[in-house]
Amino acid sequence: MMQTWGLVTSSRFRWWSTLVLLAVASPGAGEGGRGGVGQSSTGAAATSVPRLEHLPAGTVFRTDRTPAGWSHLVLKSTPVLTSGDLGAVSDAAHVTARRIRVSILADVGRDANAYRLRRIGVGLAAPVVGRGEDGGDVIVEATNVGDSSGEWSAKERIILAAGSRELSRASLAAATPTFAIVRTPTTCLVGAEHETVDVMYAVLVEPDSGRVRLFACKPAKDDRPAVVRELDAPAVVESPLHVKAKSFAGIPVSWSFAMIDIPPGVERPLPADLARLLASGTMPLAEARTIEAAFRALAASTARESARVQTPGR
Repeated sequence: MMQTWGLVTSSRFRWWSTLVLLAVASPGAGEGGRGGVGQSSTGAAATSVPRLEHLPAGTVFRTDRTPAGWSHLVLKSTPVLTSGDLGAVSDAAHVTARRIRVSILADVGRDANAYRLRRIGVGLAAPVVGRGEDGGDVIVEATNVGDSSGEWSAKERIILAAGSRELSRASLAAATPTFAIVRTPTTCLVGAEHETVDVMYAVLVEPDSGRVRLFACKPAKDDRPAVVRELDAPAVVESPLHVKAKSFAGIPVSWSFAMIDIPPGVERPLPADLARLLASGTMPLAEARTIEAAFRALAASTARESARVQTPGR
């Protein structure tokens, strides 16, 4: 695969990693047009499942403020080139990598009886220029970067387009009114190689309180066991990337970039039955509810451990 940061990129470009996913912060945190978590206009939300949407270009958000129609910032992940063939990439590559952030927004609401996860929005964002640190970020597309994100070179637009293509592969693997899994085919570092791995993010919404628990999942690969970690949400993180360069006559001619690991968090063992279910394709509602129950059990174990840490000697 040909990927270039200052360079030329082929159609087989594999985006650095996609995060994606999702979760939701505590209710009331968002300030977009609704001033936080809103009420459903119909009881249909009680049986509907969340949908995955791609955020439109021009959508502006900050860590403490979401755009109209969205209640929470879930994730903003900034790629950072940290290992591998760093000497084979230019300084401009490092700057471009940090400029394009995978971003996730969520729409959480309450109907007559409970909180529900309505929508998950995914997009690539860039910093708003000319407004200082409080300017926030804006969703961009290769064909529509707008004015607020500044100037983009042709090479940067190529990279942005490749990232958008990779992100478009994200899908909902399972969903219930209070639970969702986003499957994101991601280029990851596996041993010394760059391979595509189905990284997944699971979101649990507590129906009574609206609290959300977020888990990142990396399936087993070769002799490496599956990994599940509970993350704080919302997550504003840096994603370390590994660089692999191919050379011709001693000159680097192509580059690939791979996620080194899923974000850090509280690590949990993955039950065998759950690992089997996660390895399947899109799951019907019945199986999604089974997986939801398994993740709720993991969340409960995390809560018990936190309680023991906070009350030593008991």
